[in-house]
Parts: sequence; C-alpha cells; structure tokens
Amino acid sequence: MGFKKNWDVDNIYNQINAAAREVCSRYNDGFSAFFSKQDLYQIYWHLGDVLRQCPKFSGEDEWLREEEKKRLLKILKDEV
Repeated sequence: MGFKKNWDVDNIYNQINAAAREVCSRYNDGFSAFFSKQDLYQIYWHLGDVLRQCPKFSGEDEWLREEEKKRLLKILKDEV
C-alpha cells in the first residue's frame, strides 16, 4: 500500500500568506484584520499541538538543526 499525499505545502503557504496580507493591509480596519490574525493564531496553535503528538523519527533532530541554520542565515542576511 503506497502513501498518498493529498495536500500541497505551497498551497498551504499561499493561504497563510493571504491571511497575513489581510492582517497587514492598510485597507482593513483593526477589527477586520484582527479576525484574520486570530485565524493565524489558531493555525499556529493547532500545528504545535499536532507536532507534539507526532512520533520522533530517525534523522529528525539533524534535519531540524539544518533547517534552523538556514532560517538563521536568512534572518542575518535580511538584517544586513
């Protein structure tokens, strides 16, 4: 039995970015933008809950360290 991935990470990113654009849009009042920000917090909390329930896998810690290094380098490059 094969693995069927029925979601698209790029689409998820696009949806999150769309919500973030609504939060940051100067055309929205704070009341409307706050509802979008609440959606982002709910996604954030849900993802944290789901990840805590998942098992640890071989190589996961190393992968996470490498990804964190990439994120830190990107932050440092953006600040310079």
